[in-house]
Amino acid sequence: MSAITTTAAAPAWRIAVIGLVAVLAASIGLALGSFLLTTRTTAVGGGASYVPASAPFYFEMRLEPSADQDGALRQLLGRFPPIEGVDLDQPLYAQLTERLDEMLADEAVDVSWSTDVAPWFDGHVGLAVMDIPLDALADDPIPSMVILVGVSDTAAAAASIERLITEADPEATFSEQVHDGVTIRADGDEGAYALTDDQLLIAPSAADIIVALDAHDTGTTTLAEVGEITRLTDALPTDWLAFGVYDFTDLMAAAIAEGESQSPAMGEAFAALLEHQPLRGAMAFTAGGDRLAVDVATDLPTGPFAVTNEDRGLAAEVPADTLYYAEAGNLGLTLSAVIEPMKEAAASVPEGAEQVAMIEAALGADLEELVSWIDDGAVSIGFDGSQPYGGMVLVPNDMAAAERRLSQLISFASLAGLDPSSGVSTETSEIGSVSVATIRWEDPNAMPPDPMLPIPTGVAVQIAVTDDRALIGLGETFVGRVLELDPSDGLASVARYSDAVTELGGATNTGVAWMDLTGIREAIETAFATEIESMDAAGFYMTEIRPWLMPLDRIVGISRLEGDVHLQRSVLLIE
Repeated sequence: MSAITTTAAAPAWRIAVIGLVAVLAASIGLALGSFLLTTRTTAVGGGASYVPASAPFYFEMRLEPSADQDGALRQLLGRFPPIEGVDLDQPLYAQLTERLDEMLADEAVDVSWSTDVAPWFDGHVGLAVMDIPLDALADDPIPSMVILVGVSDTAAAAASIERLITEADPEATFSEQVHDGVTIRADGDEGAYALTDDQLLIAPSAADIIVALDAHDTGTTTLAEVGEITRLTDALPTDWLAFGVYDFTDLMAAAIAEGESQSPAMGEAFAALLEHQPLRGAMAFTAGGDRLAVDVATDLPTGPFAVTNEDRGLAAEVPADTLYYAEAGNLGLTLSAVIEPMKEAAASVPEGAEQVAMIEAALGADLEELVSWIDDGAVSIGFDGSQPYGGMVLVPNDMAAAERRLSQLISFASLAGLDPSSGVSTETSEIGSVSVATIRWEDPNAMPPDPMLPIPTGVAVQIAVTDDRALIGLGETFVGRVLELDPSDGLASVARYSDAVTELGGATNTGVAWMDLTGIREAIETAFATEIESMDAAGFYMTEIRPWLMPLDRIVGISRLEGDVHLQRSVLLIE
């Protein structure tokens, strides 16, 4: 039962102040980026006990790190230039809350973290999106949500909030609604908050808080009680900085149903794309002395999207100076599973079937057949010291089909080149015993490039098929380098790559991603040395920006099947 009365209160923005942590936590978050998150050693709990199991998204953090995480963060920050006012020999949380108190005092705001928050705040802050009604978003773009602030001392929290109400605006009024013994205070439909035995709830409306209270008190299964979520969080590190869980199953089902009402073919295509993909997962954020890490655990992809752990060995087949690298398996089946429903949906619109048929006739194959021959594959983008390059190394499951499909593309380009105004030309050359086709396009209407900003006016693509590989290169260096590459000179031989891959789970995996941040910075500084020097006459880049970029070394991610969970581990490494 609920009862409504009217009493003194504050407008919505003051409710956030009264809630206090929403504002003060945000201030600390801005001061430290996202570093001041904290650990959890349980799966899901606290504020999650107020969140319905059907909630599509929940994120929880704590402002005070554990001793281990605080030490790791200080060690990490020590790799960057000194930060004024931060003593890396002392715990970060105490320093930053002290600094926040000073900032509030400087602004003559009669609010203090140490006085108004610390006595009752348990450190946990959660954000739950409880429902996203697609049919109502046009009228109300703010979904049902609630901020959950952990409370360790209800009496102290209540006293602090009351004092802050009076301090904020003693003449203001707001409504009071009692629901299941909990008082909800709201400023119309501008915002609301409520204080329970263990949580301060802040939401866009009183209705959102009622949903949270009902989930907690009426026996409804909450997020904290969902076994499938626990199964995923159990695969994550136990010493967390922050964690999040998501389950888009109901949301996607609603989206598909709405799509089918508008266009059955589009709805079916959407359903086919999502049928075998995981829509539920959990993530954990951690810090080490030389890294920030995120681990994501999801349900297993199935059907055409299924993955397996294997050592594809493709990192040994791309140049060591690769700056971005990604590899995976089962690509042809996955791409075909994406193309087929989209093609069927396109054919359902007026003239769509005719246009699809025209494209396939020009290419000489069904769209799915253009990619179905691909098994494993890798993408490599790099800088060879003078120019960028990029391309793909593909492992065919049918070499004859690979050669046939790529030959069709080359023939198609050759036909286009018969029209001089197209700007397309083709050329065939030999590298070793392998035939390499180069397709060039040059914009016939391009203006002369600006020397200060040399934007390319054309592009070249190279294609080659060996006994067991298909190579596609953007530019005219990738294919040749791969064909002539000794495996001992490949990316796999680079210790910064191989060591990180080994540490994250090894070369036997479902996928790899690599980004060489140091190499990218050096490539940009090399390629644009003259421009940087002329634009940085005051030395701002060299003295203020570059020192902060220097420690950023690389990003590495590994995905693996581990039991009934697909686990993705990614790290930003700091040197």
